[in-house]
Amino acid sequence: MKKLTGITFTLALILGACGGGSADKLEKIKDEACACKDKACAEAVNKKLDDAMEDMVKEYGNKEPDEATQKKLGGIMMEAGLCLSKNLK
Repeated sequence: MKKLTGITFTLALILGACGGGSADKLEKIKDEACACKDKACAEAVNKKLDDAMEDMVKEYGNKEPDEATQKKLGGIMMEAGLCLSKNLK
C-alpha cells in the first residue's frame, strides 16, 4: 500500500500543477503501466510517473488546469494506479 501512496501523491501534485498538454505523456506512461507483468516493471514505470510529475511541476508551476483537464488527468492516473497496484503487492 505504501507504493500507492506515492501514486496518490503524484496525482494530487499533477492535478494542481499541470495543463492539458501533459495528458499525452501520462497516457503513454499509463499504457506502459498496464503492460507491466512484474514488480520490477511496475517500479520502473512508477519512477517514470514521479519523474513526469517533477517535470510538470517545473513546467507549469502553480497554474491550475481547467476542470476537463483535471478529469482527464485524474482518469489516466487512476488507470495507471490500478495497473501498477496489480504488480506492486
